[in-house]
Amino acid sequence: MSDILDELSRSARERVNSGYYEVNCGPREVESIIPFTEVITGGNHAPIIGEIKPGSPTRGRILAEGFDPAELGRSYSAGGISGFSVLTDPDHFFGSLGNLARVSELNRPTLMKDFIVDCSQLNAGRKFGADAVLLIYRLFTREATSFGLNEGIDYAHGLGLEVLLETNDISEYESAMKTDAEMIGINNRDLRTLDVDLSRTERILGEAGKDRIVWSMSGISKRKDIEYLAGAGADAFLVGTSLTRSDGPERLLRELRGV
Repeated sequence: MSDILDELSRSARERVNSGYYEVNCGPREVESIIPFTEVITGGNHAPIIGEIKPGSPTRGRILAEGFDPAELGRSYSAGGISGFSVLTDPDHFFGSLGNLARVSELNRPTLMKDFIVDCSQLNAGRKFGADAVLLIYRLFTREATSFGLNEGIDYAHGLGLEVLLETNDISEYESAMKTDAEMIGINNRDLRTLDVDLSRTERILGEAGKDRIVWSMSGISKRKDIEYLAGAGADAFLVGTSLTRSDGPERLLRELRGV
């Protein structure tokens, strides 16, 4: 069944073919990464990963054109953010590689969030300062990528990047546990209907358990969401739209962390 992920992966392939990820505008070369795995396991409060999300396919533009990603990132840092997720898809999320480069300078682990279908995207992520990259399990089962899942994980590791492997159901999650990805994400959003159900994280972890760091992704906006998901076994919490749209992201982050 076709869903929005098919459209997003087609657009990603078009960007690859257009040379979007091959641009040469002097991004800083990064010698070493800041590991998400160390930051997530080393804190005393709920590890929140704050998303720099200028827009989305369902909501359109969220942040004003010309917003300063570094300024937004600093406000997240003031609230005690553990790390950043930066959208680099310009077609549906109004993101950019430039945003990734700016945010990666803020001394927090930074994830490149895109719809990875080609190694050139991984190269760009590394050059523009990413410490980790999102790979989406379902793109590999749909043969939307130019490499296999294990090959992609190995290639990312060869660049020094950590891998967050996103899953959407129990079958994908159990398969993800057989890979070398450092972290597994559970997306609470149904990619067919776009409905969000936080109990997806609870059901999957209750049935399959875990053997590494697990992120719960999508639909998180309140402290009780964090408490519920932490009780289900999640280790880190990706917060996007509610944080991006907040008039006081520093205050919201403190509430989410229970500070």
